Amino acid sequence: MSAASAPPSRFLCASPDAARHDWLQRTLAGAGAVEAAPCDAAGLVARIGESAPAIVFVDFSAAANASTLAHAARDAFPDVPIVALGTLATPAPALAALRAGVRDFADIDGPSGDVRAIAQRLIDERPRSCGEPRSRDGKLTVLLGARIGVGVSTLAANLAVSLQRRGLHAGRATALLDLGLPAADSALLLDMRCELHFVDAVRNLRRFDDTFVNTAFARHASGLALTTLPADLAEMRAISFASAVSLLNRLRAYFDHQIVDLGGFSNAEFVTQTLQAADEAWLVCDANVASAVSAMSLLDALRPADEDTPLAKIGLVVNKFDAALNFGADQLAQRLNLPLVGVLPERAQALGRAVNQGRLLADCAGRDPYVRALAPLVARLDGELPEEAAHAPAVRAGRRTARKALDAAHLLPHFLRRS
Repeated sequence: MSAASAPPSRFLCASPDAARHDWLQRTLAGAGAVEAAPCDAAGLVARIGESAPAIVFVDFSAAANASTLAHAARDAFPDVPIVALGTLATPAPALAALRAGVRDFADIDGPSGDVRAIAQRLIDERPRSCGEPRSRDGKLTVLLGARIGVGVSTLAANLAVSLQRRGLHAGRATALLDLGLPAADSALLLDMRCELHFVDAVRNLRRFDDTFVNTAFARHASGLALTTLPADLAEMRAISFASAVSLLNRLRAYFDHQIVDLGGFSNAEFVTQTLQAADEAWLVCDANVASAVSAMSLLDALRPADEDTPLAKIGLVVNKFDAALNFGADQLAQRLNLPLVGVLPERAQALGRAVNQGRLLADCAGRDPYVRALAPLVARLDGELPEEAAHAPAVRAGRRTARKALDAAHLLPHFLRRS
């Protein structure tokens, strides 16, 4: 594709020096727009996933972690060319860039025409070298649990299969990434065996294409793709958090939606990085004091130390709700300072019977109250309902329960008081 016929390209520049961004924009004037990119690996990978740039420029003359940035970007998006910025007068940056596996090196002290020529050549070559064009821009939803046992895995499995079935006629694909603890609960709920676990997927990131994704991932009868944590959790130490997040962003090209189950996952740094990459996150919490206190502790761990503001992207799903417990759903949402996304009823027996039959409740009892309460959440993720319309029934249900529980409401602040 020639420069005359192609639309203006988008370039990312990872440099702590604002003057370098301005220089590159002037140099590539007419070829496209240059956007500043984060200088941390997870942030850079997330930005690449969001903007789908033609080229990523990494400043090896100013960024101390330039090699790390180049490695992370290349591993997550092997089809996106990485070009190093530096000066040939100082050999160290050029050598570091070579070892990082960049596609080319642009001398910032050389003629501007050389940089433009490099950019145009890579743009012209990309349609031929890129065997897997980015055909999707999938969404990423993370499910967190206030504590182990609140039903995150059950929600994730039923939600993911329902979303997959809903989008099947339109050719939309869903993946479930079960990274919660206890490990691989979703495989049991879905009656599946997962050969490619999460660490294997991260290690094989460069092999990703349609064939690999369609054959390596375990598939449910609905067509849902699944991967789980490895049986030996020590294997997780072999991969970096940045590379794990890179996988999530890479999978956006192959799945219209990813449901990531992080219920019980205890590493706050990994959870925080995953939340940064996510489009939306739901905190699942039981309607009881113990879960509420655990939820507050989790939110405090995820919130920056110098901030006391609501965490962006996170909404509340109240699970195992029973009106007889006199614990209002919207009352809990207000105390946690989170928007109420949904309320799922207590259906332990029905869910248990389905599991014992090797089936999901969403597959065998479409009119069950749990499945009916799940429907607005599925519609919300599928883009059919705006956020407000999707969770309005849940908010109304929580308010009705709160009114019934006025006699007990004055006790709630006592139990939820911050330590």
